[in-house]
Amino acid sequence: MNDANQKILEDRISYEVLDPAFNIIRRDALSNILIPIIVITVMWSEINHDVLIAWCLLIIIGLIVNYAIARTYVKQEVPYTDAKKWGRRLSVVSLYFGVLWAAAVFLFYVDGSVAHQVFMYTLAVVLSIGSVISGLYWFPLFYLFAIPIMTSFVMRLAMDGSYAYLSLAVLMLWASVATLGFARMLNKTVRSETRLRLDSALLNEALELKTTEAEKAALEKSNFLAVASHDLRQPVHSLSLFIDVLKESKTDEERYRLFPLIDSSLDAMRKLFDALLDISRLDANVVKPKYTHFNLEELLKKLVEEFRPAANKKNLKIKVHAQSMVVVSDSLLLERVLRNLLSNAIRYTDAGGILLSCRQRGDEALVQVWDTGIGIPEECRDEVFVEFQQLNNSFRDRAEGIGLGLALVKRLCDLLRQPITLDSRPGRGSVFSTRVIRGCGGIETRNQSAKLTHSWDLSGRQVLVIDDEKDILQAMHALLSKWGCHVVTAETLEQALDELNRHDMVPELILSDLQLRNGKSGIEALDTLRQKYGASIAGIVISGDTNPECLNIVKDSDYTLLHKPVQPLHLRNLIQHYFSPAED
Repeated sequence: MNDANQKILEDRISYEVLDPAFNIIRRDALSNILIPIIVITVMWSEINHDVLIAWCLLIIIGLIVNYAIARTYVKQEVPYTDAKKWGRRLSVVSLYFGVLWAAAVFLFYVDGSVAHQVFMYTLAVVLSIGSVISGLYWFPLFYLFAIPIMTSFVMRLAMDGSYAYLSLAVLMLWASVATLGFARMLNKTVRSETRLRLDSALLNEALELKTTEAEKAALEKSNFLAVASHDLRQPVHSLSLFIDVLKESKTDEERYRLFPLIDSSLDAMRKLFDALLDISRLDANVVKPKYTHFNLEELLKKLVEEFRPAANKKNLKIKVHAQSMVVVSDSLLLERVLRNLLSNAIRYTDAGGILLSCRQRGDEALVQVWDTGIGIPEECRDEVFVEFQQLNNSFRDRAEGIGLGLALVKRLCDLLRQPITLDSRPGRGSVFSTRVIRGCGGIETRNQSAKLTHSWDLSGRQVLVIDDEKDILQAMHALLSKWGCHVVTAETLEQALDELNRHDMVPELILSDLQLRNGKSGIEALDTLRQKYGASIAGIVISGDTNPECLNIVKDSDYTLLHKPVQPLHLRNLIQHYFSPAED
């Protein structure tokens, strides 16, 4: 159990054991007044009346204060976190009573009257031992009250000087120590039993919470897969129809008319896969922020210019209001957050405009995306950050997005430890806000892209492709060959070695699927080929797997990971990166 949980448990134990003590004080308030009255009655003929009355008034004041504390505690329904504070208040009053009764042992000692002496000594013993009950609940209530009384009792006996009184003083001292130990043991027993009871209750609560969370997660996963399956089937269905139409096309004009439609379906599939992959990577903790100091104003201005054509297309105004300010964050991840928010703002705004702003707030920068769109009802504000939740797209129109943008925003902001907040008025617009820690301008990192010798000619480049799907091998062979590469394909590592020997080729680049036949790994294949042909060979792992374990395996290697479906332009840029060293 960590320190925080331990403190919570100790506070709850104190609350549980103190609660009866306060109730006892309220219940016994009147009966406690009888004791000082009896003392005055017995001692009235032997002790100065002023001393008796003054002492009795002090006792009654203490009883009133004690009752007031207990009554206030019960009336206010004090939370468990404040129980110890109230226990300390009772302890102060207990010490107050202990000092008054200790003083009574000396003040009310009557020389020559054994009866009065026995009365006071007996009363002191009864009060001390009786306070063991209060020590059950809160140990200081016992020793702050009993020790002053017992100490004064032993001292007064010793002062008599006779052998009998000295012996009695020693016995009382021993009895006081024994009573103190007994009271401590009882207190520990009560607290231990309370701890066990609370531990059991906390375990039951934790179990119920985990069960509820598991059931909720299972339901969310089921809904997630159902909606994802629906959204994936739509472009696949339209794509299959377009391909059938393409097969029956008689003229080039018909074929050319179908190509943009086919490309649109492929683009929809790609976006869905990319979004699902992003969520899987974030959930698997594969994405790690790379914090740098950068100028936030430059990033905001760049984003506004990027989205200006989309805003102009809907006759919307888009503006940026920002000061030159250096912040500390992952610039790429923050850019993705703001890009998703701007895309959403434009999609759901039909009139007015969008404002991207940044203002200083102490040691932070408040970054906000304002829009004059349809707004979000208060009861739905948590839903917008859930996967596939679209408040105004019940028909799953792909033109309105796929419902993963804000889910990604939430995950990215959690990863960056920059909470995202939403304020909105239906029919008037919304504002999404996040706070970024300000940085130091002296160590600002500027984006200076390396200048590459972009010779897009890949003629003669030796490329090996390994995949257990023949259709993929044929497609990759056709694509890479079109780019001028010398391509060798294989379904297994063993076949790859045979084909390389047969073609007498040493690969410059290897593209391998992550999951090969017979449970073999593409990473193992790449490692084996590097050992044989050289560690400098570039390696790219291609996978359609979103399993967090698999993603972490590739992350821990030094190979680049591409996810299916791979965009040809992205693949060519990556290959070009390997074959085009940066200029000095």
